[in-house]
Amino acid sequence: MITNSIAIAFSILVGLILLLPRTRLSTQWRATVTPLASIIGSGFLIVAPLLHSVMGKWALLGIVMLSFVAYLIGAIIRFNIIHAEPLLENKTSDHIVQLEKASQWTLGAAFAISVAFYISLFTAFVFDRAGISDPIQIKVFTTMLLGLIMLIAWLRGARGLETIELYAVSIKLAIIIGVVAALATYDWQVGSAWFEHNAIKPLSKFETLSMLAGMLMVTQGFETTRFMGERYSAQQRVMAGKYAQWIAIALYVVFIGLTCPIFLDFPITTLNETTISKTLGQAIWVLPILLLIAATTSQLSAALADTIGGGGLLKELINLPVSVRGYYMLIVSIAGVLVWTSNVFEIINLASKGFALYYLIQTLIAIIIMRKYVQHQRFHTLKIVGLAVMMLLLTFVIGWSVPAPHS
Repeated sequence: MITNSIAIAFSILVGLILLLPRTRLSTQWRATVTPLASIIGSGFLIVAPLLHSVMGKWALLGIVMLSFVAYLIGAIIRFNIIHAEPLLENKTSDHIVQLEKASQWTLGAAFAISVAFYISLFTAFVFDRAGISDPIQIKVFTTMLLGLIMLIAWLRGARGLETIELYAVSIKLAIIIGVVAALATYDWQVGSAWFEHNAIKPLSKFETLSMLAGMLMVTQGFETTRFMGERYSAQQRVMAGKYAQWIAIALYVVFIGLTCPIFLDFPITTLNETTISKTLGQAIWVLPILLLIAATTSQLSAALADTIGGGGLLKELINLPVSVRGYYMLIVSIAGVLVWTSNVFEIINLASKGFALYYLIQTLIAIIIMRKYVQHQRFHTLKIVGLAVMMLLLTFVIGWSVPAPHS
């Protein structure tokens, strides 16, 4: 009872603090909310069972590795905000302009995949609490929900989206901190061993790395700062990306660490979309309720954001005499096809490949800029070598990542 009370109390307290006018109206916080909404919306509900089922007692190392790679990619995006955007605006380099356009095509496709993931995860949580397991019913409801997303995007467009994200992120952050506080209390009370639980099945090192690479999507979202230039300065967007990644990395690492004893006491036997809710619910009964609230607030707002972001991006790229609402329909239609042809872990892996391709092209842009336009930086050669290594890692994600086994 104490653990449940701590979860609720911390959630309410943090929620009130985040919704105070001083926090809510801060320009820098509002800039930080968009990338943060995408990062913690991308995978917080799914990352723990994914890592624990694939890596077992090494799950904490897995999230540290993913977070480290994601932060380095975020640094590349922030480098391009400062150095590539002026070149693109002035069309100084045709090569950079062409690469940027190619990267945006891949990002538009990744947005569509993300929408399918967000809505699939949302409906999985809702139907799990309702006790419905028929996959056809779930897919039909998911398709109807995608239609609702299409209608909202058609009627409302981008108006008020930032405000929706602000409240959704505030609620989800409050719940996450409440969950973390409850997990810390549970671990202290039961005194279970740490780092002794096993993966669902033995995997080779290559298989483990391939599945870990397929989880890159759960750390993405920081790239949204590239497309916020109309509202915020370059420096504000750079700091927003840093703040968002620092907060998300801290939450992911602490959360994965604190769930280690629980996944030892309640081992994963089947891996699906709601494993985290069922596992944590065996230890602390209030957590599935809090996670359901987190799922409904974050996944819907994230799906709407990616629908609008992807539609706007495709409108700029294709540039046909068609309303942007037509491109919203295209994004949602692609998501609908994925919902009917793939499970959520296959969608995560496919999205990881899409975002990895976008990051790969952005890394190539950074290398060109480093070699031709920014040759005076310290450790210049070392940075170019680091960018080349990052391209190899992203190539591995694109070519060899595989989804975790869905039950």
